[in-house]
Amino acid sequence: MILIIGGTGLVGSHLILECYKENLKLRVTYRCKEKLNNLKYHLKKNYLMKSCYLKSIDWVNANLNDIVSLNDAIKGVDFVYHCAAKISLANYDKYELFKTNIEGTSNVVNICLKHKVKKLFYLSSISSIGADKDVKIINESHSWNDNRNYTLYAQSKIASELEVWRGSQEGLDVIIVNPGLILGDKLNNSSMKKIFEIAKSNFLFYPTGKIAVIDISDVSRILILLLNSSVKNERFILVSENIDQRMLFDKFRLSKGKRKAFFPLSKFLLNFFLVIEIIFQTLGIRKRFMSRAIIQTLCSKQIYDGSKVSRLLSFEYKEIKSITSV
Repeated sequence: MILIIGGTGLVGSHLILECYKENLKLRVTYRCKEKLNNLKYHLKKNYLMKSCYLKSIDWVNANLNDIVSLNDAIKGVDFVYHCAAKISLANYDKYELFKTNIEGTSNVVNICLKHKVKKLFYLSSISSIGADKDVKIINESHSWNDNRNYTLYAQSKIASELEVWRGSQEGLDVIIVNPGLILGDKLNNSSMKKIFEIAKSNFLFYPTGKIAVIDISDVSRILILLLNSSVKNERFILVSENIDQRMLFDKFRLSKGKRKAFFPLSKFLLNFFLVIEIIFQTLGIRKRFMSRAIIQTLCSKQIYDGSKVSRLLSFEYKEIKSITSV
C-alpha cells in the first residue's frame, strides 16, 4: 500500500496518475472536499481514469498537524509520499509556513517510524539548497550557506529536511527530492505564484536571473522510478533545464494574451520596491511581500545540476521546448 499525503496538489495528483498506470494500491489524503471532488472530475475527464480505480483508492481526510487523522492515514502502508506543504514567499505567512512544513513533517516522520514504514519520500524544493554566490553550478553536495538570504519558505523546507534526516538516523529509509519550478497544468500552484500573477498584469518589467525548471510529468515519473529502486537516504535535485527568467516570464505572458515585457528588473529597482513596501507596511496600508531573499532569487545567475537522478535511473528529462502548458 502506498500513501500520498497531499493528493489534491500538483505533484500529488500526478503521482496518482503514475500509480494508476502501474495499477498500484493507493491511499490518498485530502483536506478539502471541494478540491477532492474537482480532482476526481479532472482525473476522469482529462486523463480518462477508470471509475473503478478511483473507487479503489482509500481517500482519507487528514491534516499534517492532526496526529489522530495522520496516524490513521499512515497506519498499514508500506511507502509514503509526503507532498503536502504550505507554499508562500511572503513573510506574513511565517507562522503557517513553519507550523505546516516543519511541525507537519516532524509528525509524518514520527508516525512513519511508529508504524515501521519501509520508505518515506519527501518533496522539498531547490530553494532549500544554497551555495556561496560565487558558486556557478549547484548540486546535491551544497547545503545551507550563512552568506545567502533565504525566504521563510526556504527556511521552512530546510528545517523540514532536517526532520526527515533525523528520521533516517532513527531507522527510517528516506528519499528527498528537490525540484525546481514545476511546470504543468496548474502552474499557479508553484512557489512562483505571486510573481506570475504580476506577469499576468500589464507590468512590463522582467526578472534578470535564471530559473531551474522541470515538467510535472518528469517529477511524478521520477518518484515512481525511485519507488522501484533500492536507493535510500539520498537527495536528488530535479531540474531539466536552467533558463532565463525573462524567457519563462514572456512565455507565460504571451499564453495569457499579454505582450512581452521590455524593461529589466535591476537590483536597484527591486530594492526600491522593497523600501516602498516597507513604508506601506509601516503605515498599515498593506503587508509586505518583497524581501532581500526574493530579490536574490530574481537576480541569481546560478545553475542547478539535476543530472544525478538522470544518471542513476537512466532517466531522460523532457526538453523545455516540449513544455507548452505555461
